[in-house]
Amino acid sequence: MLLVSLMHSAEYLLKTGPTIIIGVILAELLVSLGWFYKFDFLVSPITNYAHLRKECGIGFLTAFASTSSANASLKSMYDRGMIKEDELVIASVLNSFPAIVMHWRTLIPILVPLLGTTGIIYVGLITLVGLVKTLIVLIAGHFLLKGEKVHFEEFEKKEKPELKTAFKKSLKTSKKTIIRIFKVMVPVTILVFILTDLGVFDSLGSLLKPISEYLPVPVEGLPVIAALFASHLAAYTLAASLMEQGVLSGLEVIIVLLVGNIITSLGTLRIYIPHYVGIFGPRLGMKAMLISQVLRLFVMIGITGIILTVF
Repeated sequence: MLLVSLMHSAEYLLKTGPTIIIGVILAELLVSLGWFYKFDFLVSPITNYAHLRKECGIGFLTAFASTSSANASLKSMYDRGMIKEDELVIASVLNSFPAIVMHWRTLIPILVPLLGTTGIIYVGLITLVGLVKTLIVLIAGHFLLKGEKVHFEEFEKKEKPELKTAFKKSLKTSKKTIIRIFKVMVPVTILVFILTDLGVFDSLGSLLKPISEYLPVPVEGLPVIAALFASHLAAYTLAASLMEQGVLSGLEVIIVLLVGNIITSLGTLRIYIPHYVGIFGPRLGMKAMLISQVLRLFVMIGITGIILTVF
């Protein structure tokens, strides 16, 4: 059991570790070259409204390629004193929206062949949840942050270093941040996978299953919710089968999947804990993760409630 958990942990770290390292080095390189200002126009409406420093906008753009790299770059900027804690938390939550958009590349190839138009609508609703969550965070930043305008004038006054020189400097300054991240990330990842393989998260999910009897979903849809605890792919396949047999309509499948997402949200912690705690550390990581996940949960409950009321 322990060997299997260690293997799973190693696979996860080998998958996410390189992007984190690249993200930290990239952030330091952009700082050295002063490139934050070259990309500012792309995200300035977002950062300006949320009263975030323009440096946070680079993280938002990076998140379209890799959330790990984006958040690692935020942590690097935080360690350098470029952004404060509240800015880091709000910016990290904003970074989750590009992650949803990029998740289309795995969701759409599965859901469209299985569920057709119903699958497209479901992906749209999941994206809407992320969009509403992002708008709420932007508004929160607008009112909670002071909106200080900090300019790093040294970028404008001194001559820009050559790429080779800046890269060497970024490697040197990134070392401490990378070591600090992995000192926490490695043991946390191993612990999470051990708990996962021991069935701790599945047991927590099982405690929620009795609640499903009181949910506003057809009885025929309960197996889909139960399948979500084990595998989203299994749940989508089962939902497609039930819809093809005429047991569930397209609308009922959407409602079942949305409600199932709400009920099984606890299980997603095994994915997010290593990511947030590993990159930001225990206190900041848990704070950012809980704000992001709780906000997503409430938005999804609200949208699901609207659908149930209207239809």
